[in-house]
Order: sequence, then C-alpha cells, then structure tokens
Amino acid sequence: MVILKDRRPRVACEFSPTQVVAARLGESGVVDSFSARALPPGALVPALMGVNVTAREAVRTAIQDTVAELGCGRDVTAILPDASCRVILIDLEVLPDRPGEADAFVRLRLRRSLPFDIEKACVSWQAQGVNGKTNVLAAVTQSAVLEEYESVVREAGCNPGFVLPSILATLGLVDATVPTLLIKIDPATISLAVVNNLAVLLLRILDRAPDEPAAGTQLLAAVHHSLAFCQDVHGTKVQGILVSSVTPLEELSSLLEESTGVRPQALVYPAGLQAACGSQHAMLGAVAGALAQEKLTQVSRKRPR
Repeated sequence: MVILKDRRPRVACEFSPTQVVAARLGESGVVDSFSARALPPGALVPALMGVNVTAREAVRTAIQDTVAELGCGRDVTAILPDASCRVILIDLEVLPDRPGEADAFVRLRLRRSLPFDIEKACVSWQAQGVNGKTNVLAAVTQSAVLEEYESVVREAGCNPGFVLPSILATLGLVDATVPTLLIKIDPATISLAVVNNLAVLLLRILDRAPDEPAAGTQLLAAVHHSLAFCQDVHGTKVQGILVSSVTPLEELSSLLEESTGVRPQALVYPAGLQAACGSQHAMLGAVAGALAQEKLTQVSRKRPR
C-alpha cells in the first residue's frame, strides 16, 4: 500500500448521524484539540443513495461552530459516514500501466458491485501488494451524495480539500505492519478492516439499527468470518483487535476475547488529543486518523471520471 505524502489540511471534520466532530493538527505537528456539536435527530441520514443531509442549516451551523472553535484556516479534510460510501477490494490478475486505462478497468470491475450507475459515481482507488499479487482498494460514492457533503462544507465557509470514508480515515491510527483487526462501531454502521504489511486484507461495512446492541450476534459472526477469511485466504492470523466504538467496551471486549482468544483494546488516540478530550466520549478515531499523516495509508483523493 502506498503511504501518501501529501500535506493535508490541519483540520479534519467527520459527519455522523448524531454529531459533527472536528480535530486540529497543532503547529508542533501533534493532534491536540477537538470540537463537537450534536445534530438534531434526522438532520443527517447517511445512505448510498438519496438525500443524506436533510437539515442543511443545522449541519452547516455545526460545521461552522466546530471549525471556528479550533481556530484554523478554511481547508478541511471531510470524513463521510461509512454508510454513504462503498469501499471495495478487487483482486486482479493485471492492472494496466496507463492511468486512464487502469481507471477504466477498475470502474469496469466495480460496476457489478454497486447499486447505482458507475457513470454517476466518484471513484478513488489505489493498488496494493498482497502476498506477491496486486489488488485494488477502491472507495466509491455516488456523485450526488458526495456533492451534498461537499456543498454543505462550502456553505459553512470551508474548503473540502480531502474526502475520506470514516473507516479508511480511522485506519490512520492503526499499525498496519502487523495483522490487526479494526472494529469501528458507529450509530448506523459496524465497519471491520484487517490490515497487515501495509495493506488492507479485508474490509466490511454492515448496516446497524440505532437500537441494535454493539455486542450482538451480527458483530460476532462478522468477526469470526473476517478472521477465518484472513487465515484461509491470506494465511494470516490476526494478532490484535482494536475497537473504536460509540458504546462502552466492557461487554464487547469480554465476548470477543471469549470467542476469538484475543483481548480487544480500545483504539489509542494521539496523547495530546487524549488529554484534550478528557472524559468526553466524542468519536475521535476518524478525525485523529485523518490527521496522522505519517501513518495514513488509505485512499484519500477523489478520482472523478
């Protein structure tokens, strides 16, 4: 997987059904502050298709307030809910060398995996090496949905310089050199990713009802499937499980350890940000990961057709 070298905005801003969260990269290069604003119920409803931002004024105000509190410039990394994106791994025999041909080839392979027309999608992808072979990690958003998020960011007086799905942003905090499973539990989704040797081996995004327990049968079944897949297909045994969750970890950790033999750990945030947030339970994984530039190894730039 290619580690991106671009200089990103000093502020990352994540959308979720319940709140807007932003974090700032300080002058010293440390993520040291954050801000969050709650959203009214139903103001933002993440989905692959259809209207996502249903109360533009409320979402716009939340963006303005969080970014203004951090005191940085206009450029931000916008982090989209996983429910509004499709992130897909594509196994390939060969990838054309010419960028235009490679892009067309990836789009052709994606066509069968999407519930909407690929011609109406924004696709961002990168090739990665896995077990001596090449595959592609692709992030896809319907163009109309992407425009919803970007336009409300602009209305708030900011410029969405980078756009990332939440799970890929959060992977910026994960040591991708060792076999690790990341579980990200949000109000609307459960996202799982397995990384090793600077590559993503597996990525799944599951819909989650707001009242569904985090430690439900759906999650445990998905974890077992993910671990078995990595062992059978890649010959990789996961050594660590990291959890980023909107719910307390005690019950979930106990069940996962009992069923997998691996003791889950909470995702660790940068020390400055950990100190800044104190006991507040904001979801910081994605914004902190998006700003961890030296670790970020995921698709980040929009690649329109």
